[in-house]
Amino acid sequence: MKQAYPDIITIPLEFKIACLIYKLDMAQVLQIFIDHVTLYDKICRKYNRGFSEASETFIRYIISKGKPRANSKAMRHCKSLFDENIHQIAILAHMKRKGWKASTRRSYTRCFVRNIFESMERLHTPADLVYLDEFSSLKLSMDFCILCEIHNCFPKECLEYFMGQISLARAHAHKGLKIPSNNFIFTFFQDVANGFGRDASGLIDLSESEIDFYEKMDEIRLALYVVRDLEERTAILGKYYLSHYQNMNS
Repeated sequence: MKQAYPDIITIPLEFKIACLIYKLDMAQVLQIFIDHVTLYDKICRKYNRGFSEASETFIRYIISKGKPRANSKAMRHCKSLFDENIHQIAILAHMKRKGWKASTRRSYTRCFVRNIFESMERLHTPADLVYLDEFSSLKLSMDFCILCEIHNCFPKECLEYFMGQISLARAHAHKGLKIPSNNFIFTFFQDVANGFGRDASGLIDLSESEIDFYEKMDEIRLALYVVRDLEERTAILGKYYLSHYQNMNS
């Protein structure tokens, strides 16, 4: 019998605020994240923009649970096949052959990923889609499903962890004080905001309220120069961004 699947995703307020300010569709951001989590990039030691951050986020989520590593329940009837195919993916990830791009190597792993996907039990990922609401759905990739099953976790848990690391106020406070944040998860989000993984060529239509907000945002950052405490600056920016969010949704 399959486990009950808690598919209601809780979206943190800070993530909603960041997406609204950058005029990003939340489902699109999450889909881009899902699509860049791969078995290949979890194993590969070389940096691949977007893929490395997304795959490392999954690892950080597992570590954050603070639980000892447990054997995958989904792989109990196909362990030999799983080990064999993971080995083949590892060979491609660690191969030093010149002239092979990461995208080429990653594409060659697809048959091995599919072998695992079609042989495992889908205890934590019984459906290919998860829903944010009645209008927005996310398509789970084979890699994402496999990683969830390897670590005995539900997709919503990892997605909520990813969203929970996004705070525009904190990121801007770090930047204003020139304090490195080392938040590669926000870096991934920022890359998406700048067009990574999506078509950002179209013109953005701004309302008068939004234009006024963006103009004042620069003024507030300048005014905050005298505030040298990270937490205080984060709180001030957070209050201002929340006010804009509430105004846009009133």
